[in-house]
Amino acid sequence: MNIIDNAAVSQHLAHVRIVMVNTTLPANIGSALRAMKTMGLSKLVLVAPKTYPHPDIDALAAGATDLIEQIEIVESLEDAIKDCHLVFGTSARTRTIPWPLLDARPAAQKSMNAVLNEQQEIAVVFGREDRGLTNEELAMANYHVTIPVNSDYGVLNVAQAIQIISYEMRMATVELMDKEVDPDAVMKVTDEEAMHWDEPLVTHEQMEQFYPHIEKMLADIEFMDPKNPRLLPLRLRRLFGRIQLDKMEYHLLRGIFTRVQALNNGTWKKSKTKEDQPNA
Repeated sequence: MNIIDNAAVSQHLAHVRIVMVNTTLPANIGSALRAMKTMGLSKLVLVAPKTYPHPDIDALAAGATDLIEQIEIVESLEDAIKDCHLVFGTSARTRTIPWPLLDARPAAQKSMNAVLNEQQEIAVVFGREDRGLTNEELAMANYHVTIPVNSDYGVLNVAQAIQIISYEMRMATVELMDKEVDPDAVMKVTDEEAMHWDEPLVTHEQMEQFYPHIEKMLADIEFMDPKNPRLLPLRLRRLFGRIQLDKMEYHLLRGIFTRVQALNNGTWKKSKTKEDQPNA
């Protein structure tokens, strides 16, 4: 293995943010900062923490107090991840609809492939100490991530979980950087991971405009009952979250939705001009 360039590793890891939702114990925030700094991560976003600031944060950060000044405080999970391209929600529970689930190591490898190849912004979201993330919050993620633990005693507190995820992110970064500089290294990646997009990928904020549009279109054509949609909205989120649309695909699909709505409402008239044709 080549000598690790800590500055380069940290530069890549700057694209990864740790998000903590409604944290109750300030000590967990301090411990999370310490866990992150030991692995080269620096971006922590707190969603409506119960107590902040607090002396316990400084005390438990122990050597990572410089990261306290970089903490971002937001009021909602949507705000924390709006500019991200790939979002992982941590979960240890089985949900009503199985979401794409990755263990910590392949999740880190997928994340850092996205960072090194496409400069994507990554978020890993951790829930409350007592009950984790809600189903609604988990539905905002592209993937769920879990840490394989001893099934007889699978207990990790949030700071310990952040330490493990941060370690895996660092090791995935180092491995990928080694393969970039070593011509004899055989890099085993999927077609998806090796692909370079010709258009930028859409952010979470853009997808939060996409889902209401497709649901409204499906309601307009009476494919979905808006008063009783059942699990259809969640299944749509799972489908398109797994695909990761680029901007051209995003605008193409929204254009189709708009055209379907206009045809259904009888408000669309066929245009004879080329300018009105979809540009795919």
